[in-house]
Amino acid sequence: MNSTHASRIAFNVRRAFTIVEILVVISIIGILIGILLPTLSAARGNALRAGSMANMKQTFMLIQSYAQANRETVVPSVFDNSAATVKGKVRGEVPPVGKQYKGTWADILWTDAGYGPVATNSDDPTEYQYRVDNPDDFLYQRMPDYERTPFRSKAQLKIPTNDSQITISMDPDIVANDFGGNAILSGVPGQFAGNNFFDARSAAKRALTNHKFDSLKGPYFTFGEIVRPEISAYLIDSFLGETIDPVQTTQVGPFNATDATQNQIAFRYPGDTCLMLLLDGHVQTETSWANFFELEGGSNDRNDNGTLKDTTAGGDPGRGVRFRHLDMR
Repeated sequence: MNSTHASRIAFNVRRAFTIVEILVVISIIGILIGILLPTLSAARGNALRAGSMANMKQTFMLIQSYAQANRETVVPSVFDNSAATVKGKVRGEVPPVGKQYKGTWADILWTDAGYGPVATNSDDPTEYQYRVDNPDDFLYQRMPDYERTPFRSKAQLKIPTNDSQITISMDPDIVANDFGGNAILSGVPGQFAGNNFFDARSAAKRALTNHKFDSLKGPYFTFGEIVRPEISAYLIDSFLGETIDPVQTTQVGPFNATDATQNQIAFRYPGDTCLMLLLDGHVQTETSWANFFELEGGSNDRNDNGTLKDTTAGGDPGRGVRFRHLDMR
């Protein structure tokens, strides 16, 4: 055997990896993947949150535009024009039964901003021909890339399986989806919910979704009536529906005192956080809370006539967010 051949054999031997070395390399790769995946997931979650914040801010610009054209009126969260002389909403040539003249803040802004018309259902051209109505889950399911309005989150909807989370309102009309705003499908863009302090229906209907004292007023509020817009919530990430009800904690429904997070709020971003749009136009992130009054603070716990139950409790502002009594100090 000559020296060249011997050197080649020795080189080949030196090139080979042992099983131990291969296992070490695989282990290192696995560790790196384990380190990187949470980082990538967090980065994706942060990107979704940033996109959702941009959507909320764009929505606020539309809210301002609506207010400028309507004597500074804040966009109602829910409306029902079925008994009005001028109906104010046409859902399509063949509207879903019971929903044609009813809708939410998203329907109003859809119309006011001039979005649409939207493509019809390709399977049935006579169904869901939207004209002045924000698309619901039906259209998003059939058109996965459909993103023409800022009225939804960038994160996908995940409907909770716990039955206690399915109660979305004290109002049977909202529960029955008569306003066309309830979420029924997973995997579509998650919804933003409007604060039903701004329910623009009859007083009897408002009393079902609004705090008893607040429901006696309205049905429309102007920006000038909002005492502290920087703490007054208008939109929030939602599991179910385009509205959320600031009901009293003694009632059964969203924002109950024992488990507010088990109702309509969706904490869909990194750190189990949700987004809120406040009426001064800023968007803030909130972690989950133990009960509704953790947001508003004990000092904002009022009697039905709007007066504070304990006037000495002013040192407990909570997190400085209000869903009720937005026209009061």
